[in-house]
Amino acid sequence: MIAGGIYVRSLPLQEASPSPTPGRTSAGPGQPFTTPDGRQSGRWEILQSTWTDEGLLLQLRLYTDDGNITYSFLAFANATTEVVAPSHSPESPDVRTGTITKTQPVTGYVFFPLPKGDATIILANGAGRQMSALPVKG
Repeated sequence: MIAGGIYVRSLPLQEASPSPTPGRTSAGPGQPFTTPDGRQSGRWEILQSTWTDEGLLLQLRLYTDDGNITYSFLAFANATTEVVAPSHSPESPDVRTGTITKTQPVTGYVFFPLPKGDATIILANGAGRQMSALPVKG
């Protein structure tokens, strides 16, 4: 018994490496994000951005890796950092808010009444807490 204990203590210590959490790899297109509570994850991407005289029109795609995620958007012009909520999109479908499901990614349009210039688009959960952000050039 004593010899066994001495042998085990003589082995080099191995540092524990974090084991991957299922559903948290976010493989695929887009920027990964995690919900504020850390329970769900997904990806999102800007497919197209168009500046108009009234603001910024974005075509977006959102995916979830596990479960349903309720989402919303905010944006700000980098020059002012004043946060702006999206308004009704001139293109359809308007996806200002909604729910992403594992079987149904969301693709659609969001319009922000912003002056033309570099901006940051914020993906938030349904309660308005930030999950991720992406830049847009003006």
